Amino acid sequence: MSDSSQLLFEESPTISGNNNDWLGFIKIGQRFDLEFLSQRKIRCVCELLGYRPGKYVLFRLEDDAIPDTLLIAGLPLVCRFLIEDALGECFAFRSELLHLIRFPDKVILISFPQSVQRRALRNEKRSSIYLDASLQLYLVKASKPVIVPGQIIDISKNGCRFLFSTLFKPEQIRLAAVLVQLSEAPEGLPKILSGTIRNARIDEYGLTAGIQFETPQLQLVTQLAEQNPAATGIALQYRLSKPAD
Repeated sequence: MSDSSQLLFEESPTISGNNNDWLGFIKIGQRFDLEFLSQRKIRCVCELLGYRPGKYVLFRLEDDAIPDTLLIAGLPLVCRFLIEDALGECFAFRSELLHLIRFPDKVILISFPQSVQRRALRNEKRSSIYLDASLQLYLVKASKPVIVPGQIIDISKNGCRFLFSTLFKPEQIRLAAVLVQLSEAPEGLPKILSGTIRNARIDEYGLTAGIQFETPQLQLVTQLAEQNPAATGIALQYRLSKPAD
């Protein structure tokens, strides 16, 4: 297997302190990105089934994710997963394929990582909140804006993350201009914010979009956090109770 100390990110990452502390950020059913380092690099998304610390990690793959002939014991790979919320970090580690199970599902065992690296996804931490909102979504192929209901589930002065109640494909909405309409806002502060969708992805909770505000909103974010002291717990409870697709 390749040297586990080799950097897995373009920028210098942070090494996860206790090698097992990353386990506190994951749950069964979570989606991971696997990159198989064969002669031609192949990437696929898989589902976490379980793990035994120090021994192995267990994933389920879609039947057509990667040909069985390429899944050879000893094949090196890189595993990545995102933790959005207030943390906003990407975790990554090197491993190798230990075993393939073909029936009743395609399941692989990989070696438990010797070290885990982590990198911030943004320059500032976001506050976890749970606030009903809607988007006016300006799509290139639409003659008029589409109104989309959902929730803001984290926010900072420069942007927020929006959880869609209506399903789109991520590629349909990336870089789209939006107006974010809050269900409530402190008196004297704006309820409608303009911005741009910078990233979008489907995870086990649904479709989420990272929105960059056109104008920083420090005062709004500060007051929202003060008025919603239990918002973090509410948001987490909602996300964990929402069934996976």
